[in-house]
Amino acid sequence: MINVKDGTEHYILALTIWREARNQIAAAQHGVAFTVLNRKARPGWWGTTVDEICCKKWQYSSLTDPKDPQLTKWPLVSDSSWRIAWIAAGEVLDGVVSNPVPGADSYYDDSIKDNPPAWAKTAQFVGKIGALNFFNVDHDTELVTVAAAATTAGGSDLDGRLRSFLSGGAG
Repeated sequence: MINVKDGTEHYILALTIWREARNQIAAAQHGVAFTVLNRKARPGWWGTTVDEICCKKWQYSSLTDPKDPQLTKWPLVSDSSWRIAWIAAGEVLDGVVSNPVPGADSYYDDSIKDNPPAWAKTAQFVGKIGALNFFNVDHDTELVTVAAAATTAGGSDLDGRLRSFLSGGAG
């Protein structure tokens, strides 16, 4: 029997990764996914489930902001970046990768670095992966340090998993 809740979480998380970070390296994609799971671990105004959190107005702009050009984009099954996002979401949900940005619950892309969000305070900066700048806005803490996480940021075998997926192996 298919677990609809888990399938929906996987799909919504993969779609969020695909829309927000499909042009980023695996560690940045994992970082985006972990911002969602960090919020889920500390339920609040942003929601309690992956779908509530990702679809909360103005939180992940590619899913809710009418001015975001990603809002109307949908992945094709044949799109390799969709497959990569799907695998990255599964890796995070299955716990097979470490969080490269411990404590981060928010991020912004370098494309808006000249006018960063008001919540992006230097004291809350967790790290940068690719073009994404991660922040711990709710001030929670995790036991793993950012330095230790940076060591494992490239630890995923996303390319190998993608090759397996594309050749018909398990994904």
